[in-house]
Amino acid sequence: MGHGPLSGYRILDMTQFEAGTVCTEILAWLGAEVIKVERPVTGEQGRYSQAEPGIDSYGFLVVNMNKKSVTCNAKTPEGLQLMKDLLKKCDVFVENMGPGAVDRLGLSYEACKAENPDIIYASLKGFAKDGPYADYPAFDPIATHTGVMVSVTGLPDQPIKSGISVADSGTGTMLALSIIAALLQKEREGIGQRVDIAMQDFMIGLSRAQWEPYLANGHPNRRVGNGMPLEDVAPSNTYLCKPFGPNDYVHIYASRHPGSKQWDILCDVIGRPDLKQDVCPEMSTPRKRFENVEMCDSAIAAWCAQHTKHEAMDIMCKAGVPAGAILDCDDITNDPQYYERGMMVEVDHPEHGKVKLPGFAPKLSANEIEYLPSPALGGANEEVYCGLLGKTAEELAELKAKKAI
Repeated sequence: MGHGPLSGYRILDMTQFEAGTVCTEILAWLGAEVIKVERPVTGEQGRYSQAEPGIDSYGFLVVNMNKKSVTCNAKTPEGLQLMKDLLKKCDVFVENMGPGAVDRLGLSYEACKAENPDIIYASLKGFAKDGPYADYPAFDPIATHTGVMVSVTGLPDQPIKSGISVADSGTGTMLALSIIAALLQKEREGIGQRVDIAMQDFMIGLSRAQWEPYLANGHPNRRVGNGMPLEDVAPSNTYLCKPFGPNDYVHIYASRHPGSKQWDILCDVIGRPDLKQDVCPEMSTPRKRFENVEMCDSAIAAWCAQHTKHEAMDIMCKAGVPAGAILDCDDITNDPQYYERGMMVEVDHPEHGKVKLPGFAPKLSANEIEYLPSPALGGANEEVYCGLLGKTAEELAELKAKKAI
């Protein structure tokens, strides 16, 4: 097993795609031994792409670091027995299969609990198992649409989904937190339990701030593009910078709270003291600036056009005005600061060579994460089945002949 705060815990991982795999990757980064169970020959559904069917996809690499892979066909009697044998050796079982799929395999919570009464059984689905949508299929966009987020994202007449998998990775992260909490309770009280999370429910919780305007105004919040959703104020926009490429933008926002000096500071930064609050009536308050938003935005846009997005962000922030450049994958991957603090890491993959990937955001002062590449399909079969379950080489060969592994 690895080193870290979860060292000594063993996870039986039957996850696929992103949401579940993010959960178990976090547990692996924190030191748990994660045994990833995949289908023989083909692996989990996210392992290979149509473009390169025999080579691990980059998508698989990024969410399966630090794990061990075993192959098992749980639809065979021998394969199902292997899973039950492994359950007895594990602390946690994690799955995010489609509705009812894991139950049909014979690995329901009741079945797993019968093998290991103290098991923590973690299940991630699109919708709550006790709700009317329980049997509906779901992926990230379904959860963000049904979980408030898209209702407040986009333009007034055009809802737009997020460009990143907020529901997938977010729900996986929350499930990892919940599993750790269940492990702490197990340490104190000696009990296992079932942990369920639905992507829709996670998104509802993530959208909690939207209830402030809803409760105050009696109707759902509006979509305001790059504006401030809680109130009509300015500036709150994303401005084009040189050299005017598709991601050469910076978002600038001046506080709407009374007494804030951010607008006056911004005016000094852009060389427009004539627009300060006590000089220009049209710019005297955040609401007035919104009513005259073209005057406000055109002055800021003219200044931004003279700077790169990084320059604009640095100048504004150092003066005390909130600003954030649009940073894309290329910006992050090629900036040394993210490697220096471990947010980006480089792993050596046997098929892809050196690959630069995002790491684990939290930092624990007593722990340093060692990043290992995603596992080869079935690469830990001998280690797990022979070393952990005590199978002989002959038994392993027989299981393979029966297509159980």
